[in-house]
Amino acid sequence: MISESTSPATRKQLRKLERANAKVAGRSSLRTVMTFISTTGLMATVALPSYGFSPEITAVSGLTVDNEMVQISAPSQGLSVATVRAVEFSRGDYEPADAEDFVEVRRSSYTGPLAEDYLARPRFSEITSSNIMQASAELVGTPYVHGGRTPAGIDCSGYTLFVYAQFGVKLPHSVYQQAKLGKKIPLSEAVPGDLVIFNDFSHNGIYAGGGNFYHAPQKGDRVKLAPIYTDRYHIVRVADVLNY
Repeated sequence: MISESTSPATRKQLRKLERANAKVAGRSSLRTVMTFISTTGLMATVALPSYGFSPEITAVSGLTVDNEMVQISAPSQGLSVATVRAVEFSRGDYEPADAEDFVEVRRSSYTGPLAEDYLARPRFSEITSSNIMQASAELVGTPYVHGGRTPAGIDCSGYTLFVYAQFGVKLPHSVYQQAKLGKKIPLSEAVPGDLVIFNDFSHNGIYAGGGNFYHAPQKGDRVKLAPIYTDRYHIVRVADVLNY
């Protein structure tokens, strides 16, 4: 019986075996790195809502009235879902407007002349302070309506427009345009009947003398005679008013 003996591996075969083992080890390390990166990315995505909608950061930015912009719902399939709450946003001191505020309201009880009617046939023959004060006072109590220009409902520039229409003076329905149409005069030269224009063109009214003016204030309020509550205004004359 002859026994077979295994010949030892040559150096060439050993180097070839080492290179094969190195390739296998490299592929294994690459799979480990890619798995780690994917896991890290998934964890970051899951954590995103926790700081992307931070109520504290949102409140500090000044975009909301309070610091509760979002609330986190119950976990869904392991992820927390952020749902935006109804948040009241504000600009200045103005109240949010309702849809109906953008439509001029005409009550069925008002069947009188419109501004266009007065422009065609002026009610007053003279533009005097006393006549303008009379026309202004007659509208006291009229409710404020955004875009309104009749005794049914009126806004600030609609109010001045309607009053001056009774004298045959046509004014645009815009504070800015009314201001640019007239001539700016010193307060010392103002007479009852001139226009009071806020410097930022956000509001106007009719000067009544003694630091007061007739105006249509804002939503929820009515036309009234009141003190001019800011010093940031100027006087504009849109017609030659006789001061008597």
